[in-house]
Amino acid sequence: MHIPDGYIPLEQTAIYWIIAIVFIARSIKWARSDMKENMIPLFGVLAAGMFVLQTINIAANLVIPIPMLGGVSWHIVGAALAAIIFASPWAAVLLITLVLGVQSLFGDGGITAMGANIMNMGIIGGFLGYYSFIGFRKLSVKQPVALFAGAWISMIAPAIALAFELWLAGTFPLKQGVALMGIFQGVAGIGEGLITVIVFGAIVRARPDIVSEDVHSKVSTVKVAAACFFAFLGLAIAAPFLASSNPDGLQQTASMVIKESIGDVVLPIQPLFTGYSIPGMGKTGEVAAIVLGLAAIMIIWLGIIKILKKGRDEYNRNT
Repeated sequence: MHIPDGYIPLEQTAIYWIIAIVFIARSIKWARSDMKENMIPLFGVLAAGMFVLQTINIAANLVIPIPMLGGVSWHIVGAALAAIIFASPWAAVLLITLVLGVQSLFGDGGITAMGANIMNMGIIGGFLGYYSFIGFRKLSVKQPVALFAGAWISMIAPAIALAFELWLAGTFPLKQGVALMGIFQGVAGIGEGLITVIVFGAIVRARPDIVSEDVHSKVSTVKVAAACFFAFLGLAIAAPFLASSNPDGLQQTASMVIKESIGDVVLPIQPLFTGYSIPGMGKTGEVAAIVLGLAAIMIIWLGIIKILKKGRDEYNRNT
């Protein structure tokens, strides 16, 4: 569901970038003042993990075995999961921004369109997914059902928003765009919901303190983060061998509704390794590129931690 460069005119991408920057700034403020200090290591590892998981496209007909989905794939986004684990939709905005920023260096999602991608997956997906979960829980809906519903909404709502954005851009016809994106991402939302329930349930069973407000800030997540890091590193190595080559919902919709070729956009920054692959190295190059992306997110997060620590010290002195 990553909008590439050229699908939206630059004057419209500028609007989405402005919206995204406002939310990114607020998410950084949240991280500086409200993120539990013991959760900082887990956040970075989860962001790196989402980068890896988003490189593993899964055939959609494995979720619902119908012919229409035979040539389509989907991947986890993780916005709702991040927001629920960290008890704030701002966590989703910050995490998705980190992931998309590194992905753009591999040609996955456009640089000019990144503002729209952040708005769709991080802002719309994170906020609607999180508050849907909270709303269902307040209505006494069982936690697994609320988790599934929140995660599903975090996929379908951005898909509908994306269809409207590409209609405004003159790229998609509205009815077809909404219908196809709704179908493809609705199915993807089932997978997202199931994974969200499984992962959150595993966390609750293994470390209930992580999602408990009572002792949330007292117990370190370093060991959990370390275990997750090595698990994600293993997935990064396996990713090129697991991923489906089928197009995702947006790519499939574009192939069905776009009648004219999309013009090329000249970018000041070119992708490092297009398609998560270092040229000339085969599968080894694909593994290396994904591991490089995982490492890049961890390094960037370590730099952000230093800034956050300095900001927290100043914030604490002033409050």
